[in-house]
Amino acid sequence: MRPVTKAVLAVLLAAAATSAAAADLEDLLPPAPVLDDIEDAEATLYLRGDVGYVHHKRPEADFAAFPRSGSLAGEGIADTAALGFGIGYRFDPMFRMDVTFDHRFESRFDGRAAAPDFAAALLADRGRFRSSTAMLNAYADLGTWNGLTPYVGAGIGIARNEVSRLTRATFDGAMDLTSWGRIAGGADYGLAWALMAGLGYELLPGLTLDLGYRYVSLGEVKTRRFGLGSGIDLEAIGGHEVRVGVRFGLN
Repeated sequence: MRPVTKAVLAVLLAAAATSAAAADLEDLLPPAPVLDDIEDAEATLYLRGDVGYVHHKRPEADFAAFPRSGSLAGEGIADTAALGFGIGYRFDPMFRMDVTFDHRFESRFDGRAAAPDFAAALLADRGRFRSSTAMLNAYADLGTWNGLTPYVGAGIGIARNEVSRLTRATFDGAMDLTSWGRIAGGADYGLAWALMAGLGYELLPGLTLDLGYRYVSLGEVKTRRFGLGSGIDLEAIGGHEVRVGVRFGLN
């Protein structure tokens, strides 16, 4: 047998042995994890609806009670519920964007100021706060495992914040007097932004359940007469939101 022929046969035998050994090794090793296809990737347009629970972080608050002004202490905005809807577009299996409109229902605001910020013994403000946002959001879907698709996202937009039904009580310990008064409310528009993370689960083709967390910054709001020496100014308003919703593909 010629040397060349012997060399060719040797190579073929080695390749066959290597293939058999690889097949045996594949039988011993567990299969590599495979990402599921994102089933709703073809549904480019989608509608969404969400409900949520909002835990407001403590804002920064100042008061004006002519001729004095200062910072409120113990200020806070109570927890509330939120409702939202939007329309979005999936560009590819990993990237989508949507425009959302959300309303956070009315919740209680409380704050107080004590001497020396206020001449009397104590000033206490109480009112109602609500906020609405319109935001443009972008999301990165991070792959699908067992039907679950984790995602992260960010958004930017406009917030409308409003304080209303504001009452002020002043307690003068020296005179043992308590006085009550109403203060005109106010509404302001400002920059809003948000950071999101969550999970999507496809219930039916084109219908996805969305469970997510969102931190949203809502800006500030002051009462109409704050600059004239009567009212409050709330700054650095924000909230932690837990949201449940659905996304419905349109095509």
